[in-house]
Amino acid sequence: MSLLHAFRERRPFPGQDPWVVAHDGSLLLVQSAGGDRRIVVKRFGDLERMHHNVETVIWSGGGRRQVWAPEMHQIEGRWYVYFAAGDGRPDGHRMFVLVADDPLGPYTEVGRVSDPTHDVWAIDMTVFRHAGQLYAVWSGWDGPTDGFPQNLYIAPMSNPWTITGERRCLSQPEHPWEMTVAPVNEGPTVLAHPSSGQLCILYAADASWTSAYKTGLLEWTGGDVTDRAAWRKSPEPWLTDGGHGCVVDTVTGSHFVYHRKLTGEPGWADREIRSTPLLWDAHGRPFVGTEKPSVPLQAGGGFRSLDLVA
Repeated sequence: MSLLHAFRERRPFPGQDPWVVAHDGSLLLVQSAGGDRRIVVKRFGDLERMHHNVETVIWSGGGRRQVWAPEMHQIEGRWYVYFAAGDGRPDGHRMFVLVADDPLGPYTEVGRVSDPTHDVWAIDMTVFRHAGQLYAVWSGWDGPTDGFPQNLYIAPMSNPWTITGERRCLSQPEHPWEMTVAPVNEGPTVLAHPSSGQLCILYAADASWTSAYKTGLLEWTGGDVTDRAAWRKSPEPWLTDGGHGCVVDTVTGSHFVYHRKLTGEPGWADREIRSTPLLWDAHGRPFVGTEKPSVPLQAGGGFRSLDLVA
């Protein structure tokens, strides 16, 4: 490999709030683009060469502004993209969903996804299935004009576009490291231990516009997954290098894909997407690094599907 080629392979990949899925021998990164007014999918071969991608516009915004943090999930054979979008008001962000039969579209907008009893600012929705029930987890405010803190909420769903139960708070910023700049819990992603199925939630904490952004860990201890008491929050950051990530299986194993800031200057323009191997320790907790895993990885990776396609 030439020095020039090696440099090109190591250069930062600009972006934020990455959500990557494996499909048909490729990896698909879904992102907001065009001044946060449309959603694109970038297809590439592996995480080390994300720059070599083919981009497809899957949604042109429908006139909405500030389209943030789209996520792509395959549920019962169809593809759903969840995203937040605003109407120009500071408290105007809500969650929406698109649906298609193919991850590259064409997509149809289904509409808003919300708890009708709490129609307040909401972003970063993810979904998972547990014991046959579909759930949504997202970041939002307690009241309609709060601004801060941002909390994590959970609610059951009757289908991929309908929340059927009142939201319950799973996590609020409480440790000093979650609010050195601003009290924020956001960007949740749910994963399960490859053998036991034990649930964890990785989430982003603190101010996304600063280098204080980091990742926290919630561990399900059993019982009702909508009960805050059923989750144990790690008292220390899970990752201090950045946040708002996802977990994807590749031929080389499981990886945590996330973003971090390149400088210490406040703002959102200088973020890059990174990835690191995700493993499990002897206590069944996920960690990132290059050490050998404490538990065997399944063929093709260590992240167990959360049964969204069943």
